[in-house]
Amino acid sequence: MRKRTDRIEKQLRTILPEVIDSVWVNTVAGDDISEPTLEYYREMCQPATDLISRGGKRWRPLLLVMIAEAVGGTDTANSAYSLTPIVELPHTGSLIIDDIEDNSDWRRGDTAVHIKYGLDLSINAGNLLYYLPTVCIDSAPLSSEQKLSAYHIYAKYLRRVHFGQGLDIVWHRNPDLFPSVQEYLQMCRFKTGCLAGLSAELGASLAGGSAEQIISSGRIAEKIGVGFQIRDDVQNLNTGNPGKRKGDDIVEGKKSLPVILHVNMQPDDSKHIARLFSAARKAGVDSADREIGEAIGMITASGALDKAAAIGENLLKEAMEEVLNIFPACSAREEIIQLIQSFL
Repeated sequence: MRKRTDRIEKQLRTILPEVIDSVWVNTVAGDDISEPTLEYYREMCQPATDLISRGGKRWRPLLLVMIAEAVGGTDTANSAYSLTPIVELPHTGSLIIDDIEDNSDWRRGDTAVHIKYGLDLSINAGNLLYYLPTVCIDSAPLSSEQKLSAYHIYAKYLRRVHFGQGLDIVWHRNPDLFPSVQEYLQMCRFKTGCLAGLSAELGASLAGGSAEQIISSGRIAEKIGVGFQIRDDVQNLNTGNPGKRKGDDIVEGKKSLPVILHVNMQPDDSKHIARLFSAARKAGVDSADREIGEAIGMITASGALDKAAAIGENLLKEAMEEVLNIFPACSAREEIIQLIQSFL
């Protein structure tokens, strides 16, 4: 896995280098620049280059490469590395925008970039990361047909991720609104599952998979993404997520699966939970220990936290079974299984 992630990091830096130079700007802009000076371009890209440099799990681009290899063999996997930024860059862009929309102050072990560099510059950088992957498609050693397919897949999943984020915003804007479990799972398919689906469909498509294999790969990956999100929901209220603060979902008003399950099991608690969310948001993550602790205590005591964990675990186990059924026995298939197991 380490060799794979090292190659992914190298490819990311090809599409978004740590130090912006004129060759990169000319390539991305599709024009020869003379003015303004290079320092301006470096400043505008700082929020993006900073957040990328903080690292990340990189499991979505890993999935792209492993599915390409499972479908088309080692040679296909080697060419798939050139497409890995298509997944990781918009994921990073979505984190920048997500932190702005949620008023988050911490990401990947450091100050959120919109606080560090400013709201305006960070919005621009986040949006740039949605469009930058098109350079990756244009420069990839692919046929015109393969590039067109990549564009179609990319556009479809980028539309979905905005639907997912939009649903999440609508729900947390209203403390008294609690979506159903099915509505939550659909939101997760769009918001978190979609970039995993993008990885899988790109990998299978690049490898020349059948239409059924491409669609099935995307659906399995979406299931992995939803399971991963549920695990993240549980961890946020249990031990806390790496690079974030325990219970910050409460401060942000996130209607995560443990919260929804608790309200379903204890409907009389809904107004009190809503009040705790509002009070925590008003106090801020550094001053909301009482509200966070009380909300987490209620959700844990009702069994909602354990129930949510079980739902996420079952989704990941279902995904493993489907991987075994769809892909032929090979080392790449075993690596996909290992990746899913790492989320359990």
